This record gives sequence, C-alpha cells and structure tokens, in this order.
Amino acid sequence: MRKYFGFSVVWFLVLTSLPAMAEEIVTFPCGGSATYKVQMPEGVLTDAEKCSGSLVIDKSVKIIGFGAFWRAPPTQSARATKLDGSKLDEAYVYLEPPLTQVSIPNSVTAIDDYAFSRTGLTSVIIPNSVSSIGSKAFSETPLTSITIPDSVSSIGDFAFSQTALTSIEIPNSMSTIGDYAFFETPIKSIKISSTLTSIGEGVFSKTALTSLAIPNSVTAIGDSAFLETPLEAITIPNSVVSIGSLAFSQTKLVSIVLPKSLKSLGDKVFAESDVLKMISIPDDLESLGEDAFEETVSLTRIEYCGKLTGFPIVPICPAEIKAKEDAAAKAAAELKAKQDAEVKAAADKVAAELKAKQEAEAKAAAEKAAEELKAKQEAEAKVTAELKAKQDAEAKLVAEKAAAELKAKQESEAKAKDSAAKKTTITCVKGKLVKKVTAVKPVCPKGYKKK
Repeated sequence: MRKYFGFSVVWFLVLTSLPAMAEEIVTFPCGGSATYKVQMPEGVLTDAEKCSGSLVIDKSVKIIGFGAFWRAPPTQSARATKLDGSKLDEAYVYLEPPLTQVSIPNSVTAIDDYAFSRTGLTSVIIPNSVSSIGSKAFSETPLTSITIPDSVSSIGDFAFSQTALTSIEIPNSMSTIGDYAFFETPIKSIKISSTLTSIGEGVFSKTALTSLAIPNSVTAIGDSAFLETPLEAITIPNSVVSIGSLAFSQTKLVSIVLPKSLKSLGDKVFAESDVLKMISIPDDLESLGEDAFEETVSLTRIEYCGKLTGFPIVPICPAEIKAKEDAAAKAAAELKAKQDAEVKAAADKVAAELKAKQEAEAKAAAEKAAEELKAKQEAEAKVTAELKAKQDAEAKLVAEKAAAELKAKQESEAKAKDSAAKKTTITCVKGKLVKKVTAVKPVCPKGYKKK
C-alpha cells in the first residue's frame, strides 16, 4: 500500500509539472540589452518592441506575434526642420534606435497584426514558408522594398499602409487583398496577379499610381479603391461587374471606357475628378449611384444609349455607336437564325437517320423473325415427317409380324387339320391284353404286337 502511494505521488508531481514544461519562454538578444521572447513549443515571437538595428530571427520562431516589434511611444510624430528653416514632411522621429533590418527564417508561417508596425525597416524578404500577413503588419514604416512569395495567400487590412513602397508585385497565390492594404504609399508601379478576383476597399487609395491594367480575373472594384490617386489611364477588363463608391473619385482620368460587363456604379464613383472630360458607359448598366459625377466640372461627353437617368449632362448615343450596335444586333439576329436553321437541319438529319435506322432495324428484325419462323416450321415438319415415317415403319413391322404370326397359325392349323385327317387306328395285343393306337403312323407299344 505504501509503495502504491509513493508511485501515485511521483506521477502527480510529473503531471502537474507538464504545463510548465509546455509553456516554456525562451529569450534571445536583439540589440544592446534588448531581448525578444519566444513562447515554446508554439514558437510565437513576442515582446520585441525594444529591438534595434539588424536582427536575425531565431529558427525556433514559427509565428511573429501580434504587435511583436510595434513601437508605441517613445517614438513620436514631429515636423523636422531643414537648415534653411523650411519644414520637411511630417515623419516619425525615433527617440530610441529602431529595428532597421530583419532576416525572417523559413520556419515562420505567419506574420500577425501590427508585427513590424512603426519600426525602422526599409526592406524585407518574406520567406516562402509564410502563408499570411496580418493587418497593419508593416504599416507606418519607411519600408521601400518587400518581396512577397507565392506562398502568401492572405494580406490583411492596412498591411503596408503609410510605408515608402514605390512598387509592389501581388503573388499568384492571392485572390483578394485586405482593405486599404497599400493606403497612402508612394506606389507608382503595381503588377497584379491573374488570380486576383477583386480589388478591395481603399486598397490603392492615396498612392502615386498613374496607370494600371487590371487583369480579366477581377470581377469587382471596391469602394475608394483608387481614391485620391493621380491616375491618368486605366484599363478595366470585360469581367468587372461592379465598381464601388468613390472608387475613382479625385483622380486625374481624362477619359475612361467602362466594360460592357459592368452592371453597377457606386455613389460618387467619379466625384471631384475635375479633369474628366469623357466617359463611355455600357448600355446594360443596371444601377447608377447617387452623385456619381458630382463636381466633375470638365465633363462634356457621356456616351450612353441605355435607359438610366440621373446624369449631370445629357448622354449622347453616337451615330457610329448606334450603327455599330444595330449592325451587331442584326449580325446577332442573323447568327441566331443561322444557328436555329443549323440546329433544325441537324435535328431533321438526326431524326431522318434515326427513322431510317429504326426502319432498317425493324426490317432486319422482321426478316430474321421470318427466317427463324420458317426454320422452326421446317424443323417441326421434318420432325413430324420423321415421326410419321417411324410410326409407319413401326406399324408396318407390327402388321407384317401380325400377318406372319397369323400365317404361321393358319399354316399350323391347316397342318394340324391335315394331320388329323390322315390318322389311322391299329389294334395291338399282348396276350389277353388288347390296346388300340390312333396316329398318323401308329406304332404298338413295347411288348405289344399288331393284330
């Protein structure tokens, strides 16, 4: 009993110590006397806000945790002054040395919200082990260069907002981008992947974009997507069906042709685009938002042949457009008639072929049935004839046998009759004994003499 109790105590102590072992915290140096923590075995990096200079993150790290390097005060926003007394643009002034360079190991799979926000990073290479970048992960940094691998499938809201990025390449693994992901950055060049299906709210607002070709994988452009950009030219593919409110407000577009696929335009979509002069709108547009062209003071031409109203000027349906549309409608009608005729001809041909096939099959089936019936009847007739021949032969044999038997009987009877007619009787004596014998050739018994 005492041994069992001691064993139980040992196990109790082991089991109660397991959580402590599982929640081990490991610290690593990161510049000066600063350290960061890694919670094991999850590998979550935390408490790195005092890290500075250049840092190589340990390979035990799997997740760069929420706000891991985020700088709250003692950083502050201030206006620096040039030597000549003029003001620089507002920027962050670091009262302590910030983190300026980081090497992220291939062990990391996720970069959480605010992870590097307000650090001094200028360039980052994200390894192809990372699958998600959280909201504001790199916001408010002097970041000028970043490489995002195809392993990343999620970029959070405001992830790279208020950075110094001038170009960006969206990887092929992305189908959507978080709202305002590149808000208020000096981006001039963007390469959008052909897998992207939507451009989210405010994604490129207040950037330095001047031109963009949207891939035909995109079906929706969100609210404020290009708000307050110097955008001068854009190609919107015939896959986009909706454009959100303020999407192209306060841009520098002079003219724009909207795709025929478009069904809705949001409120104030082109508001305050003061250099916009011409816009071509598809006739099948179903919804036009309120104040879509508010304060578009240069707008002089709207090409539109549909039925919607609410435009700031009277739309025109250009003769060439109308003629083109009429020609297209006529061509479509002729094509439909041709297709209908081809379908009918094909159907008639199929029906005729089917009928001929059915008739041929019916004829072949009838001929086969007739042949089979004839063969059956002939076989039955043959069997009947053979049976009759057999019966006749048997009857003949029976008759012949009966006749032979009758003849033999008659001959026997006749012979017997003849024999009976020729019998004679003799008298035989033996002493005093006398015996008569009748036969065809009578003979006296032994010891007797004929009298």
